Amino acid sequence: MIEIDVAIDAAKTAGEYLLSQFGIDHNVQYKSDTSPVTEADLESSRLIKELISNAFPTHTILCEELPGALSQKIGPEPTWIIDPLDGTSNFIAKIPLFAVVIALVVNHQTQLGVIFDPLHNDLFVAEKGKGATLNGQPMSVSEKQTVRGAMLLAGRGYRDRDHERHGKIIYTLEQKTTYFRRLGSAAIMLASVASGRADSVILTGNSPWDVAAGSILITEAGGMITDYCGKSWSLESEDLVATNGHIHKELIEITRKENSTACL
Repeated sequence: MIEIDVAIDAAKTAGEYLLSQFGIDHNVQYKSDTSPVTEADLESSRLIKELISNAFPTHTILCEELPGALSQKIGPEPTWIIDPLDGTSNFIAKIPLFAVVIALVVNHQTQLGVIFDPLHNDLFVAEKGKGATLNGQPMSVSEKQTVRGAMLLAGRGYRDRDHERHGKIIYTLEQKTTYFRRLGSAAIMLASVASGRADSVILTGNSPWDVAAGSILITEAGGMITDYCGKSWSLESEDLVATNGHIHKELIEITRKENSTACL
C-alpha cells in the first residue's frame, strides 16, 4: 500500500469518528501551551497512528497529542506529522469547522499532505510534484491581483509573543481590506487558499502539525509561501505567509514592517 492511500484512509477513518462525536459535550483539558484537548482528539489520534504504524512500522510519527510533541524535532527519517483534530476549540463550541490533518515528511521535505473536512466531506490532497486536488479534481489558487478586496485569513499561537506580533500585523491589514477572517483552524485556512476560496493566510507561532499538510497543498496548487520577512519558509519557521502569489509582495511589505526587528 502506498503512502498517499494510507494517509487518505486514515484521515477518512478519523473524520468519520469525529463526525460521530460532533455536537456532544466533551470533557476539556488543557495542555502546557494552554491549548484545549478532548477525548475526541485522543481517539482520533489513536485511530490514525494505528493505521499508519501497521502500514509503515519503521516510520516516525509526530502527533500534536503525543507527550513531548512540542519539543520533538523532525529528523531525516520518514516522519508522519498529524493533527487528529485541527480546530478543537470550534469542535468544543459545536462550530462546524474542523479537520483531520496528515502529512509525510522525508529529509525535511513534505512529500504529501491530506486535509479532510468531514462535515463538508471535502478531501484536499497533494503530493510533491503531482499537483493538488479537492475531492479528486485539480485545484489551484485564486487570481486576485491586489490585497484590497482580497479574502485574507489569519491565525496565531497561544503565546503572549504570538498575540503581540500578530495583533500589529492584523491591525495594519484591516486598513487594507474588509474581507478578513479568523476561522479557528489553520488547516481549513491553508486549504482555502490552495483551493482558491481565499487569497492569503497569515499564521503566527506555527507548529509543524499546523502547517505541514497545508503548505504542500498551496505550493502544489501554484501558490507561494515565505516567512514574515519574505525569506524561504520551512517547517522550522516560526511564522508563515501563504498567498496566491500575486499579492505576496504587497503582504510581505506589511509583515516585514511590523516584524522589523526579526527581519534585520
